[in-house]
Amino acid sequence: MPDLAALDPRAALAIHIAVAAAILAAALGLAALLREPSRRRMGVYESGAPPGPARLAPVTASYVFIAIAFMIFDVEAAVLFAWAGAAREVGRPGLVAATVFIVLLLAALAYLWADGALETGPKRRK
Repeated sequence: MPDLAALDPRAALAIHIAVAAAILAAALGLAALLREPSRRRMGVYESGAPPGPARLAPVTASYVFIAIAFMIFDVEAAVLFAWAGAAREVGRPGLVAATVFIVLLLAALAYLWADGALETGPKRRK
């Protein structure tokens, strides 16, 4: 068996590109063979809905705000995963920084919850 560690990086890149192109060509070829062409199916099709007039009500701002809040807290998870990977190297100062980060984001979540920003139902009278 050849020593792959001694392989020239350009050759490795060329092999990688060739394998990726072969997989792509196989997938596209298989899709072309399995596709059932018809007038109805060849029309515009976007987001899982056939073309036509919009039948849905506009999206309310509360749903958009919840999506933005979700993205903020999703980025928090990505940062914490990165911290977890380097937890041993950063030691106690990293643990303190991660704890402060989590506490601040929990405070932000508590504020959003108390403010009612996460409610999507009808407004209640107080």
